[in-house]
Amino acid sequence: MAKRQTIQELADILIAGLKKAGFVIQRYNAYSTKSIYLKLDYGVGNTIRISDHSGKDHLSYRYNLMTNIKKYYKEVDHKGFLRTYWPMKSVQSLIGTIIKNRTERIEKYGIERYRYYMKQNIHDNQYARGFWAQAVMV
Repeated sequence: MAKRQTIQELADILIAGLKKAGFVIQRYNAYSTKSIYLKLDYGVGNTIRISDHSGKDHLSYRYNLMTNIKKYYKEVDHKGFLRTYWPMKSVQSLIGTIIKNRTERIEKYGIERYRYYMKQNIHDNQYARGFWAQAVMV
């Protein structure tokens, strides 16, 4: 039987694959749980939550890599946004989906507008408390 990967190992796999694809990644390790959060391209590429438990109802993330589920599923959250949930065995599929989604956004908006949105997110959030204040660039 294959070794069960830890949340840290899953984060390392995601970071390596997404950095290779050119993403800018901010990382935040939760202090009260084992969860790790990866914000992609300053939020323009959404955020990944890597965890072993359900999250808080008022917070939702586009991509969720979970160690406690067996099958992929998706749902629409309370604000109408699509959320996807991936079992840890599907980490490579998740990387492929994230790269595909960014490619589609760049094709839709153009690379200059995509970069503009990144700069705008930095400008709007650089002094914000929470994630932006505590995350590190990886």
